[in-house]
Amino acid sequence: MKGFLHSQDGSYAFPLGPKVTTVGRENCDISINSPQVDNQHALIEYDDEQRCFILKDLNSTTGTYVHDCRVQNAAVRLSHGDFLRFGFNGLPLEFRIDQQQQETTMPSIYQRQSSSNSLQLITQTIPSRRTTNGIINHQQQIDVRQNPGFSLRGRPSSAGNKRTPAIIMNTSSHGSNGVRDSHVRSNAWTINNTSNPGRSVINGSFSGELEVPCQDNNEITNRVDQLEKEVKGRDAEIRELNDRLRSLEPLSSTFTNEVHTLRSELEKVKREKQAASGLISSLQRELHSKESDLVKLTREIEGLKTDSRDKDLRLQSLQAKLNLLRDRGRAEEDRYTKEKELKIKLAEQQINELNESVNRLKSQLQDTEKQLLRLNQNEQNLKQEYEQTREQLAEIQRNETILKADLALHLSIKNF
Repeated sequence: MKGFLHSQDGSYAFPLGPKVTTVGRENCDISINSPQVDNQHALIEYDDEQRCFILKDLNSTTGTYVHDCRVQNAAVRLSHGDFLRFGFNGLPLEFRIDQQQQETTMPSIYQRQSSSNSLQLITQTIPSRRTTNGIINHQQQIDVRQNPGFSLRGRPSSAGNKRTPAIIMNTSSHGSNGVRDSHVRSNAWTINNTSNPGRSVINGSFSGELEVPCQDNNEITNRVDQLEKEVKGRDAEIRELNDRLRSLEPLSSTFTNEVHTLRSELEKVKREKQAASGLISSLQRELHSKESDLVKLTREIEGLKTDSRDKDLRLQSLQAKLNLLRDRGRAEEDRYTKEKELKIKLAEQQINELNESVNRLKSQLQDTEKQLLRLNQNEQNLKQEYEQTREQLAEIQRNETILKADLALHLSIKNF
């Protein structure tokens, strides 16, 4: 079963991957060049157990829309005929399913609601974005809290309960639309928004190369630096407030505002941590795919080597019978040997390229883990500053109460 995202007029289609398809503005399987779309906006994943596609919004700024119902930081099961929009006023895309050799109708995965147009929440949690995807011999333990925001949503009531039966489509008929197999991913589907919000220009090319989405490390580094600068600024403000408190000025409200500000900064660091965890999961899935391709190519090389040894033995046994055609036989043998060596060289070159890609992914994964550790340290520092500020505020309030009591006592003695 294959899924496609068709344009509203049916002039083009985006093929979905067999497992995961990422959607965003940069470094994604489907790139949408629009300011309303985040760099990592959403992903569409195929669930083998439920035999359906699931749309997950990666906590985007403008949200993802299914039949004009907003889905943000949540997951929704898709059905044939659903209309999707990524970002506010995005280009509508129709989700269609292509099933081979048999016609089946997907079970009803949406629930009708009569009193609300919002999406119905189901308590099932989707952990696939925050957990690893079973990497063999290279799985690393990462201490990341699972994002509680992902929950499987039912079908919006505005979409109705009428179901469109699945249709049978010939696989060869979609060759021009860039249909992908289990190892090849379409490499440059891009939607460019024009000045007219109702029109878009789509540039698509199918290069058949293995694509590795990378992480925008500079953006995370800039955010961390900005947080460090803000923390230093907060330290200076706290010292200034301490000086004012020593002069017995009533600045309790100012300290309360600072506490709220530190809380908001702490929440911001937590959101950055969750985003980094999602990128780590994506890199781990790509690493697993590369390792599978490497194992397959290694088996093919072993098979070629075995065939080469068998055919060499056959050539030796037939050498005595081909004395009259020695020159012709030698020419054919040389040509075949060259072709065989060329195939082996090409296969070895592919293995080397895959090894380099795996090493790069491992390096990126290690860098991301280091950044995540730094974010955790910043979070701990902010918590400590928050506790210290709260203790200082309590101490100031106690001192203020004592001073007021002393002043009242002094006034009473003076009046007496």
